Amino acid sequence: MSVTTEDIGEEAGGDGLSLGHLTESLQKAISWKLSDPGISISELMPLEGGSSRLTFSFMANSESGMDSKLVLRMDPPGVTRPGSLVTEANLMLAALDAGAPVPRVIMTSDDESILGAPFVIMEFVEGISNPRSILRDPALEKLRPNLAGMLGQALGKIHSIPLEAAPGLVQIDLVTQLRNQLDLLGEQRPVLELAMRVLEQTKPKTMGTTVVHGDFRNGNFIVANDGVRAIIDWELSHIGDPLEDLGWLCVRTWRFNGPGPVGGFGAYNQLIFAYEHASGRVFDRVLLRWWELACTLRWAVMSLMQAQAFLQGTHRSLDKALLGRRVCEVEWDILALLNSIKK
Repeated sequence: MSVTTEDIGEEAGGDGLSLGHLTESLQKAISWKLSDPGISISELMPLEGGSSRLTFSFMANSESGMDSKLVLRMDPPGVTRPGSLVTEANLMLAALDAGAPVPRVIMTSDDESILGAPFVIMEFVEGISNPRSILRDPALEKLRPNLAGMLGQALGKIHSIPLEAAPGLVQIDLVTQLRNQLDLLGEQRPVLELAMRVLEQTKPKTMGTTVVHGDFRNGNFIVANDGVRAIIDWELSHIGDPLEDLGWLCVRTWRFNGPGPVGGFGAYNQLIFAYEHASGRVFDRVLLRWWELACTLRWAVMSLMQAQAFLQGTHRSLDKALLGRRVCEVEWDILALLNSIKK
């Protein structure tokens, strides 16, 4: 539910990131939302991940003893981020209606006077999201053989979200976007240009136009031994070809040295069969391989863009600098994919 300053009062705002101030602001916002002036906030702490936005977990405690663990996701105060957290939250609500596993949204607002920046508050979902743990944790031994199929089913539900239920999303043609971004980078990258030309010359007929999660990969879902509990990080969502999500899941970078081509844990056929059954769309591994190439090029371009942001002083994160040094690894992946497509 979206709220405004008029609903909970001007004094809930703040322009700093003091945990104490943020706790007070959260307490007032949650108390308004739950119509319970006895709510108190405790155990506010930052969470790892979500590099473009700030993420915290906290406890909302009521005088009646009903305690809830929640997650706050917000823009850094004073920093403009692409996409809207309110749009993201509304999309999660639509995904929940479509049967996809997502955290339940408690409240959201783009009114910066409430917490100091746009935000969304959602339920905390217990489980494992760390990619290497998903690939190696003994507790998930029974899950891993079925995980690719479960994710195919989840994507089928995400791609069934009615477009009218996802207002605010931009429609993107990935090939056109990549060409524009590659040209703007102005770097001499023969491997990337070769991949770009192959994609342009062999572009397949679209599988339709749907909601696309945009960052559907190992690390952006929460799992437990009973299955996929939540799909998270919807900030790159847009309208486009649904196979983009499947291709992104298969990019080698997101396998984290796991043996399976799907997220490091699964086989192509497991993903394809489950998705076809859930969505009614029929395609083969050749088409999926085209999208894997397109998404691998997408990751190379994204890495170069982040490296340029570091070199230009826009973002001084060492992680962004390191991404630029690793583009050569992605170029190797592209060459391997080009060779397999020719065969």
